[in-house]
Amino acid sequence: MKFESFSVDDTKKIAEKFYSFAKPGQCFALYGDLGFGKTTFSKFLIQKINPKIQEVTSPTFTIIQTYPHIDCEILHVDCYRLKSKDEFYELGLDEALNTSITIIEWPEIIHDLLPSSTIDIVFQKQIDKIIISSNI
Repeated sequence: MKFESFSVDDTKKIAEKFYSFAKPGQCFALYGDLGFGKTTFSKFLIQKINPKIQEVTSPTFTIIQTYPHIDCEILHVDCYRLKSKDEFYELGLDEALNTSITIIEWPEIIHDLLPSSTIDIVFQKQIDKIIISSNI
């Protein structure tokens, strides 16, 4: 799947298209440079999964933000500051992947630890738009 986003509203509509894949045990891995819309995309996907969630904040400093869902937790993870795979294990995220809906920004350091069912979403900037593409 490949989408073009010219605005925040476009990014919201694109994120909402991934809602149908959001179920316990599903992982979304978001790749792309700073400022390309990963956190904005995550916010809209989380709010689509649970419309009661009003505020979604970046997990850059906390590494993990947890949100409730009727079936499981929603984990919003930012691996940007992780120095090793061991830190991922120390946080218990490897176990959480099996039971939560997990959205991971900057997953490069732990990519080989992610389930084979992980949906990779790549954000690339072009002159006047962001290209959002995935492996589904």
